[in-house]
Amino acid sequence: MKFHLFFLALLCGLQSCQAITEEDLALATRLENTGKADILIFKLRDHEGRGMDCLDVFQPRSAKDGVCLGVSHTLRNGVFSVHLSESTDLRNWNHIIELDQHGSQATVHQADDGTFLLAYEKDAPNSCWIRLRSYPDLKALRSGKHDREIDLPRTLAPTAEGTPSFEKVEIKKGHLSTSKIRLRFHYYKRAQVDQLASGTLTNFERWEASPSRALNQAFIKRGANGNIGDRSKFIWKDRSFYLQEVQGSRGDWGTWGLFLCDSDGFPLKKLDLKTPGKSIAFANAAVSKIRDSSGKELLILTAFLHSKGSPPQESGQMLVAFKAG
Repeated sequence: MKFHLFFLALLCGLQSCQAITEEDLALATRLENTGKADILIFKLRDHEGRGMDCLDVFQPRSAKDGVCLGVSHTLRNGVFSVHLSESTDLRNWNHIIELDQHGSQATVHQADDGTFLLAYEKDAPNSCWIRLRSYPDLKALRSGKHDREIDLPRTLAPTAEGTPSFEKVEIKKGHLSTSKIRLRFHYYKRAQVDQLASGTLTNFERWEASPSRALNQAFIKRGANGNIGDRSKFIWKDRSFYLQEVQGSRGDWGTWGLFLCDSDGFPLKKLDLKTPGKSIAFANAAVSKIRDSSGKELLILTAFLHSKGSPPQESGQMLVAFKAG
């Protein structure tokens, strides 16, 4: 094992990321082996039969153990829409409200002062951008009543910037007028391929962004010849990790895969996920932790399985839950 770890560390070091540890490999193995999960669901839908694509699960601090929420999107009649749903067992999801139309790839962050921030990809014909909304509390989020909204201007790509994720949120004295919200996202570089970028929204009005060149090069060296898109930041055993989607070949939906990454987002290991139907194309992953009704911590992995690279019984939205202990 030590010999194997030495060469993995050497490879990682050549690509500007921290050395992989035995704990990292254990985490990767846990995420890969869906057959050992406590819950494994494919083609996830809410109680009204609505698809829950790109589901991002979160548990508000005020929620009872076992109760969690999720934001997802649905495509109907050519229009994406963002939805909020609730579950007490991760298997059955009750639809709460449609948050917006012409929106997708949503994620939620609960700030220290109780504010909920929603970030998602807003679309119009031949273009998309990032929209942020704030909700003063959970009741407002559940009712879809936001108090602030901003559309972030595209500054890196002419047609598309999207798939936002929260990196760090600072809200001073409970006011967005004195805040810093740092996001990661992708931009459609030269209208050819998605690459990674980051930006900061200051006081909910001034937006500055720049490409993440070192990260992009690290993934390109690891075989990302297509899009480099969505990512999810999570905490495991008091350490930060990312799960990053990459596309092996541009235009080939069957070549999407996931990398476990270090606290800066640099690749540690490409995951070799194993499912009963032997799916191979995984994208738009999100990782989170919740407490179930017994108070035990669960590690949640969600991912979208593309029809090219996945059998019909598995293509669509997947949810996997492992006991965190």
